[in-house]
Parts: sequence; structure tokens; C-alpha cells
Amino acid sequence: MNDRETARYDMLGRGQTFGIDNTADFAAGGKALGHFANITQIIKDLDLAKAGQLGGGVTAKSVLLDALRLDVRNIARTAAAIAQDEPGFADHFPYPATSSQRDLVTTADAYLVELAKPGIAAKFIANELPADFVQDLTDDRAAIDGAKDDVESDDNSGVENTGAVSRLIKAGMKETNYLNAIMYNKYSRNGDKLIAWKSASHIARAPKREKPASTPTP
Repeated sequence: MNDRETARYDMLGRGQTFGIDNTADFAAGGKALGHFANITQIIKDLDLAKAGQLGGGVTAKSVLLDALRLDVRNIARTAAAIAQDEPGFADHFPYPATSSQRDLVTTADAYLVELAKPGIAAKFIANELPADFVQDLTDDRAAIDGAKDDVESDDNSGVENTGAVSRLIKAGMKETNYLNAIMYNKYSRNGDKLIAWKSASHIARAPKREKPASTPTP
């Protein structure tokens, strides 16, 4: 598993724990417990797939798109909040027209143009987006161009398990998206529980690797 997949795997584990700790809050046989059960099974399947990986290191494009989609969602949501005092501000940071890769990438490119304007990025940072969020968006956007569309199918079990990890991570993200909507509805009047869910479902950004020091020219 690469760093991005590991961050999502860890998030699924925290979501599973949240479900176990708060089982009594949800109706037996209801959708919430069903989604938590699906996450539990996905984690089990991921553990098997991880054990079968033999060094396959292909980064699935779907995982990279998840990261870019999260960037765009956070920026659009923050822009909408800023627009309450600055009418029209959110018009420069609309959500993608559709869920397609093309519209997501086009939206990210448009965001980067707006964020390059003086003082714009600072408004987002003042609302608790990370100080380097523009660079993160730039990096996640650039990663899409270099990613492979699919893991090539062959007889190597490591490659097969790498493909399974990608598929399972995507399924886990889908279950988490369902649960996210449910939690906001369920805990709209319970701030502590909602904060706990936000913490559990937060995806930690992979640490940045240090660039190798340049060798001085003799």
C-alpha cells in the first residue's frame, strides 16, 4: 500500500471504531449499521490483500482523484462560508459540474488560477485551511497527469493484490461518504458526537518527502 492508501485504510479503521463505540445510537437493521458492517468487511479484505502484496507499488488513479476531490470540496465549502460576508466570492470557486474526472480536473485548474491572485489564498488560510493548501492542491492536480489509469492485469499476485487494494479503498470511501451524510443528520444537535465523527473520518495527508540535496557544480 502506498501512503495515500494507508491514510485511507487508517481512516476506515477509525470509522469502524466509531461505529462500535456508538452502536446504541443507531437502529438495528438500519442503514448506518449496515454501512459500518460493510467497512468492517472491507478492512478484513484489505488485510488479506495487503498480506498478498509482493511489492506492487502502482498508485491507482482513483486514489489520486479522491485526494483531489477532497481538496476541491474543502475549498468550495470554505468559499461558500466566506461569501456570507463577501457576496459573489463563492462564484469563483464552484463545485465541479459533474462527478467526472474531466470536470474535477477542470475545476481544480480554475481554482489554482483564482488562488494565484493577491490576497485570495490568505482568506482561506484565515478559515483554517493549511498554510500550504495551495501547494497541496497543485501537487494533487499534477499527480493525476502522471498516474496510470488501471493496474495492468497479469499473473503476478502482487499486482493483482495491488489492484484489489485500490478497489477496496474505493469501496471504503463510498461507504464513508454514505456515513458522512448520515452522521451530519444524526448528530446535527450533538456537537461532541459530530466532532468525534469528523475526527474519525478525517484523512491525514501523507507526509512530504524531502527533496534530495543538489550536488554543487565543481
